[in-house]
Formats: sequence, structure tokens, C-alpha cells
Amino acid sequence: MPAIPPASGLEPTQPAPGSSPQAAQARSQPLSLPTPGDPSLALIPAARQDINTLEDQTRYSIALNIDPSLRSFQGGARVEYTNQEDVTLDEIYFRLLPNGHKSYGNGSLKVSEVLLNGEVAPTELSLQDTVLKVKLPESLPPGESAEIELAFEGEVPVDFGGQSEPAGYGIYNLSQDVLALSGWYPILAVYDDQGWNLDPISEIGDSVYSDTALYSVRVCASDELALAATGRSIAEQTSDGTTCTQLESGPTRDFFLIASPSFQVDSQQVDGVTVNAYSLPGHASASRQALKIAADSLRIYNQKFGPYPYAELDMVDAPMRNALGVEYPGVFLVGDTLYDEPDEAGFAITIAHEAAHQWWYGVVGNDVFDSPWLDEGLATYSSSLYYEFDRSPEFVNSLFDFWQQRYDRLKKEGKDDQITAGLEYFEDQGASSVYGTVVYIKAALFFRALRQEIGDEAFFTALQRYYQEHKYGVATPTDLLNAFEEAAGKSLEAFYNQWLYTPER
Repeated sequence: MPAIPPASGLEPTQPAPGSSPQAAQARSQPLSLPTPGDPSLALIPAARQDINTLEDQTRYSIALNIDPSLRSFQGGARVEYTNQEDVTLDEIYFRLLPNGHKSYGNGSLKVSEVLLNGEVAPTELSLQDTVLKVKLPESLPPGESAEIELAFEGEVPVDFGGQSEPAGYGIYNLSQDVLALSGWYPILAVYDDQGWNLDPISEIGDSVYSDTALYSVRVCASDELALAATGRSIAEQTSDGTTCTQLESGPTRDFFLIASPSFQVDSQQVDGVTVNAYSLPGHASASRQALKIAADSLRIYNQKFGPYPYAELDMVDAPMRNALGVEYPGVFLVGDTLYDEPDEAGFAITIAHEAAHQWWYGVVGNDVFDSPWLDEGLATYSSSLYYEFDRSPEFVNSLFDFWQQRYDRLKKEGKDDQITAGLEYFEDQGASSVYGTVVYIKAALFFRALRQEIGDEAFFTALQRYYQEHKYGVATPTDLLNAFEEAAGKSLEAFYNQWLYTPER
């Protein structure tokens, strides 16, 4: 592999908040940032022209150094941002997601320095240090650009932070020699029709609501680690026990990575995509089963929804709590305990569900705080399509019978609710179990009933149009519901009111 080209850039400081100016002057060696490569290399050939259709995409160039202990890291980032809104901006916001704890556990992410167009920029933290405001010395009109450089460092919980600490999902965690890094860098907040979206981190559901961007990331870590990540490795260099890997992404909503010295990898080609299955010791046989399920799911969803655009898809066997699986662009996690019983239905359906998120959340984004049903409901329903391919009609019916029984129990308890409610609504009621049944299962039952209402041709035509028209963008519930009405050639208002907005109490 060719050597990774060096680039001069940010010189991050390393002091903790409140340390002295003298300590602040004791800087580490500059973290040179990677020179951006060709993002189209991370896409399948048929999707490479997509890069040319995306104007003014935000670009991240990030250097990450992982400590040999795997318990901490330091990094630097350059973010090239263009104001694509129709209003002038006076500040730019980043999210520091691990500081919200809850789903991230008890780790931290600290920014020690911010430069705006080469000058030190004033900043302000808020919302439990999950929001970083960068104040602009001059307003940024629509169409104008700014370059923000950030030095950051993080500490990662070990073994879920211990029994007395917030456990999270295990997505920002070191356990069983597996280092999972979700939200490890400052990520731009979304500016939507309500302004800058700065929702608090929730203890249920997902917390990454972001626009797509192009990423060039260089990761330097022990050469004993096997690395799975968003994007595609284009260069690698090893020296003195450290391997530096440069990765490029196509337009992706986030950048996740996970590493372990224990991973074994099996791969399979599907429609020009390399599907990689990373497994932990003792799980080789189950991982081969998982690889087949993931490959079949990818093939089915390509046919039903539209082509998966990225060159790779990584599935990772990982220690988790409070979740069976979690999705990221080009990567998804499957809880390690599921690999102990690979013949159980939960194993296959979790894989099929997380694979479906590559279409619903990954390529077509949505506001996961306000409209979690849009990706979770679609992903849950989509997982049933895997079973249509792999199992008998009787099995598919039994799956929906099981979901119907769970929903019926909820109604019997008087806890039915609107599919369209947001995370904050469910969290305020302390109703995480209601959230799961309504947003996942009731929503899946809604999509099944809708398919029966309008027929297969209109149903899948609508999903294909929705996917194509909102590819790499952020869709709304109205976008999806209108797509079904257009494909059906009729109003579905009464049907929507019955299913989406009228709980049975």
C-alpha cells in the first residue's frame, strides 16, 4: 500500500479544562491531518457519479491517534463547511455526543482548541457539554464557506463503566478487547426548518441526527488491531508497532469505527459490494451464518428499494448492553450474546433489521429525535422481507402474529400511542417499552397493512422513489407518506389517521 501523504494542519493542545496557561503551552507534536483522497473510491462504480450531484458537501479531514491502552485517544479535525441555508449564520454548532452519557455511557469528549479560518475562535459549551457553539466574528451569508479546525481528546468507558455508572449501549466503550467509537469526534449539528437542531441526548433510541458529508480519516493505532469502519481503506503504513490507516468515505451521515486484536474476518461479494463479517473468538461458525444473512438481506434490499451505494458493508460481533444491534453508515453491530444462539430467530432478524438501516437512516436520513419511526419502523418492516425470501409464507405470518400479539398486549394495558411521537415524548413518560412496541412493531404492522391496502406494485414503487429522491438527504414523514399516495394514485388520509395518529385506548 502507498504511504499516507502528510499534511500540515492543526496543532492540538492537550490540557484538561481548567489547567494552567503554562500547561496549555506544553503541546504534543502536531497532528497532521490527512490529505483528502477520492471519495468515489468508497462507492460502487454505478454510484460514483453521485459525488458530482452533491454541491457544497461538508468535508471532514480527521487524524485520530488511539492510545495503546485503548482507553483514550486524541485527534484533530478540519471541517470545510458551506452555508447551504437561506439565512445568514452568526454561529456554527457541533455536537459532542459522548458527553450526554445515557446511550454513550460515562466517557467524555473534550475540545481543547478551535480555529476559524486560521484564527482562534470563541466557543461556548452547553447542554451537559454536548453542544459546542463556535461564534463567528463575521456573519456567514448563504453560499459562503468557513474552515473550522478542532483539537479534541476522549476517554472511553471500560466494561460499560461499571455497574453503578451509566452503561449505555456499548457504542463508546472498551470491553473484551473491543474498542467501539461512536461519536468520537465533534460532528456538525443539523440546521433544519427549526434552526440548529440541538436536542438533548436520549436514553432510548439513537442520537445521531446529521447531514451527509465526505470524510478523510487517518487512524493510527497498535498494529495488532483489526479495524472496521465507515468508508474504505485506501492506504496503510506500519512503523514501530503502529499502523496508520487512511479511510475515505462517500457521502455518509456519520463516521464510526471499531477495533480489536481478536477480530476474525470473513467476506463475501454481493452485487459489487464486499460484505465483511467481523467475529470474536468462539463465534466463527455463527459469524458465517451471520454473513449469509447479511449478504442475502443486502441482495433483497437492493432489489426492493434500490442499490446500496457503498463499496463495503461491515457487520461486527460486539459486546453490547441495552440493545441487540446498532447501525452506522457502512457498519452495523450485532450483540455478541446473539452469536451464542445463532439458530434463534432474534439473531437473523437483528441482522436483517440493522442491514435495512443502511437504506433507512444511512442513505435516506431522518430526524431521529422527532421522527424515529421513519427509520425504525421501516427497518423493522424491511426485516420481514428477508424472511419472505428465506422462509415459508407460514413463517412470515407467524412473525407478524408475534408482533401483533405484542401490540395487542400494549393496547390491553391501555398504553397504545402515536407512531409519530418523538423520543422526548416517550422518554418524558418513562415509557421505553412503549417506545419499542409502538415505534418498531406497531409501525411495522402499519407498513404491512399499507402494503395490503395499495398492493405490492404501488408499495415498492413508493419506497424506490422515496429512496431515490431523498438519497443522501434528510427526509420527513410527509415525504414518505406522499410517496405512497402518489404511487397508489389516491388519498390515504383516512388510513393514515387510523394507524398513525389515533391510538386505541
